[in-house]
Amino acid sequence: MTNAKKTVLPYRLLDAGDEQKLEMVGPYKVVRQAAQAFWPKFANQRDWRQAVDGVHVRSNKGGGYWDFTNQPPDEWTIAWQDYLFKAKFTDFGHIGLFPEQGYTNLSWITEQSQNPEMDVINLFGYTGGSSLAAARGGARVTHLDASKGVVTWARENFELNNLAEHPTRWIVDDATKFLEREVRRGRRYQGFILDPPTYGRGAKGQVWRIEKDLVPLLKLIKELADPLQFILLSCHTPGYTEWCLRNILHRLFDLPLTEIEGGEMAVPMESSDCLLPSGTYARWTRK
Repeated sequence: MTNAKKTVLPYRLLDAGDEQKLEMVGPYKVVRQAAQAFWPKFANQRDWRQAVDGVHVRSNKGGGYWDFTNQPPDEWTIAWQDYLFKAKFTDFGHIGLFPEQGYTNLSWITEQSQNPEMDVINLFGYTGGSSLAAARGGARVTHLDASKGVVTWARENFELNNLAEHPTRWIVDDATKFLEREVRRGRRYQGFILDPPTYGRGAKGQVWRIEKDLVPLLKLIKELADPLQFILLSCHTPGYTEWCLRNILHRLFDLPLTEIEGGEMAVPMESSDCLLPSGTYARWTRK
């Protein structure tokens, strides 16, 4: 893949309400679910209906499908927060990036990664937004996800951003099993980034449930940290609030609560001064 030199259109959140969000994903105007948008829509119905290219319909069995009035290509490039991303519409309603991370955490990750001798691991790395941010800072990066397809997607995003030659390890594996092996190997990392799913399956069918598996995973991270320079834990699971995540980091890593930042991730809407809440985070860095 060659690097995109031409100007590409950005991601934009136009409006949200009635448990939906109206977005521009580059040139394509789409409607996706937004269960946290309990309020009435700000924009009028004409804006929501006019020239919409597709609507994602969620299935009761998980996943779903897109109902397109204008069929997009299989993939295209969009701009977001000074990065380029390969975009495409998946059956699960994903588009290839989490915009809320861009507003909240990507610049912070880059600031913490300003050391070429630092090893940073991004677990549940998806298409690599946080990995890009760490690489841009200069640190060595290990990007891990259980899906071979999204790891390939992340590598393509590195190519789009002229980071294909950056020292990066690409790992397709179950996060817990991989970290257990890294402990046995004596590997060490200084930076940790994780946005765990509520539920998922590993590369060999391992089942992940956040309420059961997050704490053991963080205990493995504590064994691998030498020394711990920074950690970012974000989450999209209902009930895992800012203080829930802060308390987890405080108890498992013996970090002072006053040094742990936390908050709600959110995306600005063009139709209003309001924000669309999209998960929570807690993070710590060595002073």
